[in-house]
Formats: sequence, C-alpha cells, structure tokens
Amino acid sequence: MNISRPKRKTIIQIILVILAIFVIRLWQQQDLIEGNVPSFTSTSLTGESLSSKPWPNEPLLIHFWATWCPICEMENDNIQNVAKDYRTLNIAIQSGSDKEITEYANKNNLKLDNIINDKSGTLATFFGVTGTPTSFIISPSGKISFKEVGYMTELGLRFRLWWASI
Repeated sequence: MNISRPKRKTIIQIILVILAIFVIRLWQQQDLIEGNVPSFTSTSLTGESLSSKPWPNEPLLIHFWATWCPICEMENDNIQNVAKDYRTLNIAIQSGSDKEITEYANKNNLKLDNIINDKSGTLATFFGVTGTPTSFIISPSGKISFKEVGYMTELGLRFRLWWASI
C-alpha cells in the first residue's frame, strides 16, 4: 500500500496533535491526588452536611469549579444533569462569599444543596487542584477512579461514573 505524501503528512500531523493533547493532560493532572479519596465533611450553601465518605454501590463526583471560570460556566449544565442521577459535591474555589455564589448559582440554575464554598482553597489544595474545572470520580470503595482537568461532556461523566460503579 502506497500512501501519497500529502496524506502521510496529514496522518503525522494528526498523530502529533493527539500526542500533544495527551502530554498536556498528563501535565495538568500531575499534582492531583491518587488512591483513596481524602475524607472531609463540609456544609453546603443551604446548610446541609456533605461528606466525601463513599456510599455502598454508589459512585461520587467531586467537581471543583469557580464563578470566574468560563469553561466551568459552559460545563454547568453537564454537572447539573449528572447530579440528578449521581451523588455530586460541587466545590466552588475562591469564588467569593456564600451570597455571591448563591447569586451566581441562581442566575445559572445551579442546585444549591450540593455546592460547597471553598473560600480559601483549602479543599482544592487538599486534592492537588491547580486549575478549573477539575473533576474526580470516586468508586463506591472510596478509590479515585478518574480525575480530569478541563471540560467534560455529560456523556463522558456518566460513562466514568458508571465505570467506577462496576
């Protein structure tokens, strides 16, 4: 089989782009924690107690985001749709007061009962988060199954949550 020169060049360029994306993702995730999920309990914007403790037979999505992050805003609907079916902790990093986050949440149709205000960035530091959005998928056994930095589709989130639960 003889591949013409322009086609060969295009194939090599595609391979290089895929390789570059892979390397960038590895670099973005280098500081994120691995292994068991850190144990923490915090309070949502509505005053509910939320915990990272695993539940039997149910995966957990821990999602770090910020009100000032445009990619996070694009991803909001995906997270909200997934939160209807899966346990989700939505952690707003250094995004202002509870009032400011509540106003942002109301404006963007976000549920308030699963949003934690990480004013000082302590939880983000605990998880090694240095960029937003960052998502962790936790298996029912408490292990971090997936960690992603950047935009995730609803289908991608659902697939990872399903995979973590088997």
